[in-house]
Amino acid sequence: MSVVRATLERLLQLIHRRALKIAALPEDERDSHYDLLRLSCCAAAEHIGQSPDEAAITANNMVQFVRALVGIIEVVGEGSDQERSSDRPPAPTRHFGSRENSTTRI
Repeated sequence: MSVVRATLERLLQLIHRRALKIAALPEDERDSHYDLLRLSCCAAAEHIGQSPDEAAITANNMVQFVRALVGIIEVVGEGSDQERSSDRPPAPTRHFGSRENSTTRI
């Protein structure tokens, strides 16, 4: 596995874990976590050579991505609750970065 691919997979795992933690919080407590994420991403982007303006754009894009991921996690979580309440087994978990495609295997 290439270093770039391994780094990307690790980054996606970190983002996914952060989104799971934020999704578990009440909505009124999430903004402070998004602000911390924005600050850390901005600092990291500047550290690797982006200008302050570019770093701010990068950080805002990252926060938008995490917000969207939190929304997806909430929707999937709601679907899982409905499935469990109807005594059906939970659907298999899909992982980011998996090679599995969206077609159904029979």
